[in-house]
Amino acid sequence: MMVYDLKKGQKYDSVVPEAAHVADCVIFCHAGEVDGLRNVFGWDESTTLECMNLVETVRYTSYDGYDFISLIHADTEGGEVVQREVNVFFAKGYLVLVLPENGGARLSRLSRGLREAVESGGIRSLTYLYYSIFNRLAMDSSEFLEALEDRMEELSETISANSEPGQITHIVQLRKVSYTHKKLLRALSYIGGQILADENHLLDKAHAHYFRRIDASLMKLYVFANHLYAFSGELLHIYDSRSTTRLNETMNKLTILMLFFGPLTVITGIYGMNFNNMPELSWSYGYPAALAIMAAVCLTIYATLKKKKLL
Repeated sequence: MMVYDLKKGQKYDSVVPEAAHVADCVIFCHAGEVDGLRNVFGWDESTTLECMNLVETVRYTSYDGYDFISLIHADTEGGEVVQREVNVFFAKGYLVLVLPENGGARLSRLSRGLREAVESGGIRSLTYLYYSIFNRLAMDSSEFLEALEDRMEELSETISANSEPGQITHIVQLRKVSYTHKKLLRALSYIGGQILADENHLLDKAHAHYFRRIDASLMKLYVFANHLYAFSGELLHIYDSRSTTRLNETMNKLTILMLFFGPLTVITGIYGMNFNNMPELSWSYGYPAALAIMAAVCLTIYATLKKKKLL
């Protein structure tokens, strides 16, 4: 747990009532440390329970004197979608950011950037820090979605060149990831409007206009995520089309082979019947003649297919 006094630029290693009630107190902590802060700030018990239970839902609730925001940060690790809960307590005199114990690479980078901005004096207002949390989450989502789009475009080109059975697993995975981000960004876009309503009148007027940008950014990101989800559906269509084309090509090749072997099978079948009165069987040139007929048939079929540009 780390505590910062924005006004004095001081840093504390733990929370004490004196440090928690400074003019502008910023606290970075983990879910397991929230219960110790509840009595200090007088939070509703349901909020601290939600932080500790990690219910992984997106919501915004205004309580008496403070706002509680539950956010979800989504990432992919080892090909699987990993969701982590981030909670924010925001009031006139403090902002508490509750992070998971294991935040993953992307979320750890995000929280580290916020801490460095606070420690370096780059953030001097709780409202601006509040905005920065959403702004960095939006930027992180934007980078992630852009990388996801690149992966989809690369896969689309690969499928168009040569579809393979293993690609369907990759498509399904990308579709799952894009749907997860679409759902989360949709919920975040609703929160943007609730923050702008500011029922507790907590936002500093000098920085309140930043949240209008965030609200617009979240809506654009939702549209982007929705586009990627639709794109993943197009990848399935492309894969199905290419697979059907490959199947048709295989069937065409088999059909052409049958055109060659069909007449040959008829000829060998006739001379395999072994009737007594078959003069060709006792003819000394019968065998070479049969082979010559077979060769002539094959050459005729080949020439016909070549003329019709089927070969």
